[in-house]
Amino acid sequence: MLFIKKWQELIFLPVLHSGEKLSMGNNKDAWLPRLRQTPLFAVWPEDVIAPLLAQSQSLTLESGDILFAEGSSAQSFYFLASGRIDLIAAAATGQEKIVEIIQPDDLFAEAVAFLGGRYPVTAQAEVVSTVLEIPLDLFVESLERRPLLMRQMLARLSMRLHFLVKELRRLSVESAEQRLVGYLLDLCPMVNGPTAVELPARKAAVAARLGLTPETLSRVLTRIRKAGLINVERRMITIHDPLALRHWAEGH
Repeated sequence: MLFIKKWQELIFLPVLHSGEKLSMGNNKDAWLPRLRQTPLFAVWPEDVIAPLLAQSQSLTLESGDILFAEGSSAQSFYFLASGRIDLIAAAATGQEKIVEIIQPDDLFAEAVAFLGGRYPVTAQAEVVSTVLEIPLDLFVESLERRPLLMRQMLARLSMRLHFLVKELRRLSVESAEQRLVGYLLDLCPMVNGPTAVELPARKAAVAARLGLTPETLSRVLTRIRKAGLINVERRMITIHDPLALRHWAEGH
């Protein structure tokens, strides 16, 4: 499992940022097309999204930097431009679990607008990353003035809830083989015929994301490889027959 150093000291501190802050100002045109690709902002008219971009900022994080700590006051949500961000939940014992690995062009932490104003997880940069920090107060104000945008937000939160319920089922009832195979198949661009997928993060991070130890992840990958179902080369995994792989997992 991943441990964040001194997370107890961070949990009630204000939002933490590392790296250089840059006002978006004249760069908003570069962000607009990418934000429009997200389900949340796809229907936002330019005259509504432009003021939001004008008040947003670009943040650069080094590997290991904490963007915000679990329990800290939420003032913003984020769009990942480059790099990777791990969302991590803490147990009372101090152990940490990666609940999601954020990829470029993903929005994250937007749900805090409806969760009482505190971040429910910690966000930590796995590699050098650039994020767009979007102010929550202006975002909520825009939603309250436009019911259509509010419905769009509710639809996104419903999709997120469905995802979390699915993940809870995996972690509570599925074997290590089923968790890993399900994760790999979710990454598949196709379900028929051979295909290759790249793990979105280090194997240790993927293991934590699935509630496994790195050693267990390696053992399961080895078993699947020896069964002739996959080839593994660093983070690239070739799946010879996705349907056969699914049947193999069901037998475990």
